[in-house]
Amino acid sequence: MPDAEVYDIHALNVDARPVLDRCTGRVSCASCGKSVKYFCYYCARPIAEIEDKVPQIQLPFKLDVIKHAKELDGKSTAIHAKIVAPQDVNIITYADDCLDGVDVQNMALLFPGPEAVDVVEMDMSQIERVVVIDGTWSQAKAMVKFNPQLQRMQKVTIKPRKTRFWRYQTVDESYLATIEAIYFLYRDSVGSRYNGEYDALMYFYKYFYEHIQGVYAAKPERPFTSKHQKNYINYHDATPAPAPRSARNDVAKANYDIDDLGLDDMFEPL
Repeated sequence: MPDAEVYDIHALNVDARPVLDRCTGRVSCASCGKSVKYFCYYCARPIAEIEDKVPQIQLPFKLDVIKHAKELDGKSTAIHAKIVAPQDVNIITYADDCLDGVDVQNMALLFPGPEAVDVVEMDMSQIERVVVIDGTWSQAKAMVKFNPQLQRMQKVTIKPRKTRFWRYQTVDESYLATIEAIYFLYRDSVGSRYNGEYDALMYFYKYFYEHIQGVYAAKPERPFTSKHQKNYINYHDATPAPAPRSARNDVAKANYDIDDLGLDDMFEPL
């Protein structure tokens, strides 16, 4: 496998800041009444104040996200795809019989392995739906191993990239967040013809990434878990511009300051 490359998240042709910066506190979801900030994880819709301002796109083939039952809604980034492409994305909670009776002949599974074909080399016009597994790596492997329908699907893969995910990895940096994998699935499917048409899939993800970078760059003394990748916070390029750094290790072992980030349902204490 080739080395994972670093992708430029700032080059994505999408900027959520003018819209999401308005979300300064929690509100009740207009559908279910749950307290949310940017969008409702359960109803897959933005809060009412910004609902008509979040981009909506169409995808060239349908996407089924099969989410492990133990994957918490507040941790999953797959919901981002459902919000910006609601007509083309379906999120299913995994059960042993969740694919019973489904014709998998024209479906593909985004999953690495010796039989997986790079999506760049696939004729995706022959594929009606692609399945993406949402869960930890061990959960995903078990789901594929024990589900005959997933085993029967054509496996496809994408070029390895290094994740920008704010939750540390227990494997290596090429294990992407679910929304990153979804985005590169669609981006790679059109090869060199890609012209930014699916960048909106990263609308929320890019915003959260840049928000976290800015929070830590503004307070260089703020520690975070030593389990994260080295130099995860870009102190020199993040906005707002950081104050002079105090002398300390690049990475210190501590918890995220959840409340200050304003993303309390996006993080877990470490």
